[in-house]
Amino acid sequence: MSALLAIALLVSGLLSTTQPLLLSRANCTPLAVVGGAGTSVTKTVTPGGAGPFFRDNWDTDFAVPTDATFRRYVATIRSLSASTTYQASLNLKYSNGTADQTFKGSFALPRNGSQELVGQPRRDSQPFQVNVNLGGLKAVGSTYTLTVAGCY
Repeated sequence: MSALLAIALLVSGLLSTTQPLLLSRANCTPLAVVGGAGTSVTKTVTPGGAGPFFRDNWDTDFAVPTDATFRRYVATIRSLSASTTYQASLNLKYSNGTADQTFKGSFALPRNGSQELVGQPRRDSQPFQVNVNLGGLKAVGSTYTLTVAGCY
């Protein structure tokens, strides 16, 4: 899909901004879920943690290959529940113990609607993990699928 065609479809309303744009997936590599299997994860949001014995499941990490030279990272959230408002942050974690928060905010998604969060790494450094924190009180009980890709 050309950029001009995508703009025309957006203006005409035939392409929803809550659907992932095909343009953003060109030259991208899916990242593996840390502690999981594959490159995507499906979760149901649990209530926020209240003390040391009650943890939420809002954080998901994705491993960046050590030889990667990605120019951007794209997290795609697809809601599997009815209209839900999510709180989210996208964090690029570096081997020196620092992290850059490249997105923090909230957004509403209809069932099967998608939202992309994009982060750019530091000029001279690549993260070793990409962290997505996704939840919120209004999202408790909702289910979503999450993927992260590194793009050249």
